[in-house]
Order: sequence, then C-alpha cells, then structure tokens
Amino acid sequence: MMFDIRLNSKTEKVELVYPNGNCDILADNAPGEPVKSPNNKHAVYISPLEWEEQGTLYLVDLENGDQKILVEPAGDWIPKNVLWQDDERVFVIIGYGHGTLSVGGNIFSVNVSTKEKLQITQYESDIQILDFKIEDGILYYNGIKYTDSNYEKSETYTNNISLDSMLS
Repeated sequence: MMFDIRLNSKTEKVELVYPNGNCDILADNAPGEPVKSPNNKHAVYISPLEWEEQGTLYLVDLENGDQKILVEPAGDWIPKNVLWQDDERVFVIIGYGHGTLSVGGNIFSVNVSTKEKLQITQYESDIQILDFKIEDGILYYNGIKYTDSNYEKSETYTNNISLDSMLS
C-alpha cells in the first residue's frame, strides 16, 4: 500500500492521500510543495515556508504514512529549500531566518535515515544560495552575490559541483 502526498492549492495544506482517496492534513501553516524521492517511497516539505518564519523540514514515509522532523530550526538558522540527492539523502539550503539580506544560505546534504548533516558549500554572508537542480551528475546552484559592503547591490551568482566529488 502506497500513500500519495500533495499541496492542496485551494486550502494551502499538505495532504497525505490514502489509496482509497481519503486525506489527512499533514501541515496547514503555509507549507511548501512536497518533493518525492526518486523511488517515490518518501517525500519532504518545509513548513511554514514563509518570510521570517521558523520553518521545519519534514520527511514523510509514503509506504506507511508516518511523518517525522528531518531538519528543525537551529537558533536562527532554518531550512529554506530542498531537493533529493538520491533515495537516501536530500540537499537542503539552510540560512539565517531573519532580515532582508539573508535570502538564501548554504547547501547541506542530509541523510534521511540518520539525520546526519554534511555542509557542502561554505560561503560567507555575501553569497546567498537560493535554488539548485541536479543534471547529469552535477549539482547546479544559483543565488546572489552582494557586491558592496553595505549589502545593497548584488549580482546573480551561479556555480556547480560534481556529485562524485562530494563522496570523496
């Protein structure tokens, strides 16, 4: 028996969908879109995914419907974006949760079984990673780079890293 998961755009709630079509509400406080693992056995989502809100990254087991916390806010550091690395790990952008300058953060790899976190990028606050994607074994990521000391001017920043190089 497999469950499904969805963001109900009308109610703005994350719903766990039973095989018979019934639903349980997993999150109703401005959650983000759930993202399924490559093997469709798990899904992750951030809730609340709101400006200056302390979001938490949740892991949902789509085989039994169980939900658990994968990454919770650590002080003012919160998960802001998530992408499956493979069936066992997710990439998470974790950044400072307050203020208008810290729009993104750094990339971490998180093991969904052990919750072990490995920091992938080590940028100072002048570079804010916002988004990422995996293509042909490479993690491409982008964001902004502040170009002045007052953090008022910025330019687009892009970079990439080979997934193989992370394993070494």
